Amino acid sequence: MPLVRRIGTLAVTGAMLFGAACSNDDNAPTAPTTATVAGTYRATRFVITSPLGIEDVLQEGGSVTTTFAADGRVTGHLTVPSQSVDEDFAGSWKLQNGQVEIEDVPSDSFVEDVSFKPVGTTLVGDETFSGVRVELTLTKQ
Repeated sequence: MPLVRRIGTLAVTGAMLFGAACSNDDNAPTAPTTATVAGTYRATRFVITSPLGIEDVLQEGGSVTTTFAADGRVTGHLTVPSQSVDEDFAGSWKLQNGQVEIEDVPSDSFVEDVSFKPVGTTLVGDETFSGVRVELTLTKQ
């Protein structure tokens, strides 16, 4: 009889643990919202990888600063010294499928081609264009 009692105890304990694992977790990540994304960001990682090699744009004096307004406007500044790029940009942004999408930027820069995944207080972009990979992480200030 003690073996049957132990198996019963194990079954009850297992059911309790399974129930706890399936409970609602108030600390679970929530989907990004306009309010949580809105703010000013600066690049903390900006790496371009091409067949010619790897370029750490920040280490070479480059930068990206961006402000996402709660009303859907985006403004910013992009500097890439190796490409002689030093320009302001403006457009709009939206959340689409959990990603931050920048749109309607009239300048010919890549910023509207990168989708950003919100991760904590950062927006992480990682896109490849014609064999050139752009990794851009923006951190909220």
